[in-house]
Amino acid sequence: MEFEFKELQDVADVTKLAGFEFSKYMEYIDGGDIIALRALNIRNGDLDLSDVKLISNEISNQLSRSKLFVNDIVLTYTGNGYGDCAFINENDKYHLAPNIAKISPKDNINPHFLFQVIKSSMFRRQMKSFIVGSSQPTIPMKTIRILKIPFMDIKTQDRIVNILKKLDDKIKINKKINHNLQ
Repeated sequence: MEFEFKELQDVADVTKLAGFEFSKYMEYIDGGDIIALRALNIRNGDLDLSDVKLISNEISNQLSRSKLFVNDIVLTYTGNGYGDCAFINENDKYHLAPNIAKISPKDNINPHFLFQVIKSSMFRRQMKSFIVGSSQPTIPMKTIRILKIPFMDIKTQDRIVNILKKLDDKIKINKKINHNLQ
């Protein structure tokens, strides 16, 4: 199998909620329509919605750059949980909060393949090599954009996704069984 390495920005748009956007516009409200995903909501490749903050649909629409859509990937880049990621499967349900990057795959890459790469130990090691700060580790956005990912033709990406999806599904079933046994 032949592949090359590309920068993440070559295969996806990478953005975040700017600090001024959070300060000026974000207001958590009871009974909001949209879940504002925070770093604590992203764990081990999945969304953890046990503790959520909500915002209004109006604010989410006003900050359209950080609104999340199907096939987007969210990635934590600050704190001890940096490198955690999750795949977005629904429209009009989630929005970025601080310390999370939005990665929107372009047409030249299978979104599920890109997610598998981003949740890999190879990608996480790469992130670790660019950490700045000691008490609050952070990977700058400009650095996230240039992280390298393996890239191959779309048919090969699809075959890899089919194999890994079966394994992921099996792992989820086993976790559910273990949880039920407890």
